[in-house]
Parts: sequence; structure tokens; C-alpha cells
Amino acid sequence: MNVNVYLPLLAALALGTAGPTLGRRLPPAVATVLLTAAALVTALTSLASLALLTGVVVLRLPEFAAEDRLSDAVLVHGPVSPLVGTVSGLALLALLPFAIRAGIRLWRESARTYRLAKAFSAHPASIAVIQDPRAQAFAVPGIPSLPGHAAIPTRIVATDSLLRTLDEDQRRAMFAHEQAHLHHRHHLYLLLTNLAAVANPLLWRLPDAVTEATERWADEDAAAAVGNREVLARALGRAALSNLPRTIPAMAQAHVGKRVRALMAPPPPRRRALAAIVGIAIAATVWASFQSAQEADRFFDSAHAAWHIAHERNDEDTHFVVADLGSPIRS
Repeated sequence: MNVNVYLPLLAALALGTAGPTLGRRLPPAVATVLLTAAALVTALTSLASLALLTGVVVLRLPEFAAEDRLSDAVLVHGPVSPLVGTVSGLALLALLPFAIRAGIRLWRESARTYRLAKAFSAHPASIAVIQDPRAQAFAVPGIPSLPGHAAIPTRIVATDSLLRTLDEDQRRAMFAHEQAHLHHRHHLYLLLTNLAAVANPLLWRLPDAVTEATERWADEDAAAAVGNREVLARALGRAALSNLPRTIPAMAQAHVGKRVRALMAPPPPRRRALAAIVGIAIAATVWASFQSAQEADRFFDSAHAAWHIAHERNDEDTHFVVADLGSPIRS
């Protein structure tokens, strides 16, 4: 097995390290899509690589080899050393508690999101204004109909404190920002990236990077809608930071300073070359994972075929011995 099996692991390490920087360098919409796709791909392929490296070595054990009818003569010359397989197995075990903790946290935040959507489901308008001393605005994602539960429509929620703080143009910019979250379904990107971080905790920085990218994406849409970037920047500066689930897009959930600076600057450049490089890297990771899986499949096929050949020869030798013993003895 060549270097292909290790490329997804390197991709996960690189994405976990450089993902936030990539998110700030790329245009917000492109960053959101590419980082989410990269998170899902690297999470799945890196775990597959660790499982493959571990499995190749585990199946060399006599008990498993005999059970699966694999030739010891082929397995002993396997493409993965016992040391690499052992380290891969230990890495899987080491990541497990972090994955469990991240999964529990995501479950709790998703439950909070559902309760929030449920709480506003009976509100007659698509924009709900609530009394709260905190200056907040957020987009509540809709939930499709489930068995025994009616569908919950999307909704924008704003506090009376925020509406009193903003002038008319700033309120229009704020509503455009939240509408952009709902229109582009940003909550799905946040959910998928958090799931990727659960599958591979090495990607723990990606959810925050995607959150920043989705907020900047909504900022750019809102700035274009009102025709004035400074209006939204002022509205954002007046909005308080929100204590909301990470799966809820909010007006000022995080990265306020960076977003205000971005709005005070010209719109971000396209950076097509950088986006193409990231896209090629994602495709290369998928290709490397498929190649390593095919190599492992061919290796086990050869071990299986060698086992059958060896046992067929043993059966033939046994047949000849029985035939010789049964022949008449001539004096």
C-alpha cells in the first residue's frame, strides 16, 4: 500500500491547522461551501485510512486470518508494518473520547435549536419581536414535517432592545442579514461541519471557521441589499454578542471585530486560483482514499486466492497418500 492511504490523514491535519486562515482568505460564500465539503471529506477519508491501516494489521493475526481464509504467506509480506497498524489503532482509540464529547455537545446544541424553533412555531408572523434587555437578532431554521410533528417554518427573531438601538436603515440591513442566513440555509453548513468535527476531532477549529464565513456571507448579501456597507457595519457594532447554540446563525454571534473591518473595506476579491487549489485538494483526497481502498481489496483478494491454492494442493496431496495406502502390495 503506497502513500495514498496517508494523504487523507495529512489532509485532515492540514485542514485542521489552516482551515480558519483559508476561510478568511476566500470569499465568504466560497469559503463556506469549500470548508464544509473539505471537512466532510477529510473526516470520512481520514477515519477510513486509520481503520484500513489498523485492519490490515489486525487481519494478520492467526485467529482472524484463519477465520477469513487468508494466506499467512501473503499476509506476512503485507503493505503495512505492525508498528504502523498499532499506532493507527491507538490513534482511533485516542480520538474516541474527544468524538464522544463533541457528539454530546452537538446533540445538546441541536436540541436547544429545536426547542428554540418550537417556541416560535406558533408565532403568526415570519418576523418575531420579543422583549429582552439584550440586543440580539437571529435566524431560526425551519424544520420539515416529521411523524407526529407538523413542519416548523423559518423565522427571524429580534429583540425590542436591538430594534430601539438601530435606526431605520440599520434595521433594514439587520433583517437582510438574517434573511440571507435563511435563504442560503447556513444552519445546514454549520450542522455538517460540526458533524465532521465529531467524526474527526482534529477538525475542531472548522466549525468556528465556517461560522465566521457564513456570517461574512450574510454580511455581504445584506450590504449589497441596502447598498451601503457602512450601515451594516454600524448595526453590527451596536448588536450585542449572542449566547446562542452554534447551529443558530445570529446577527452578532461571533467575530464582530473582523466582520466590521471587512465591511469597512471593499468587497473581498474572488481568489479563483486559491479556490481551485482547495477544490483540487478535496478531489485528490477522495481519489487517494479510493485508491488505497482498492489496493487493500486487491491485497486481500490475493491472500484469499493463495489460501485456496494452498488448501487445494493439500487436498490433492492427501488424496494421493490415501490412494497409495489403498493400493495392493505385490510380493
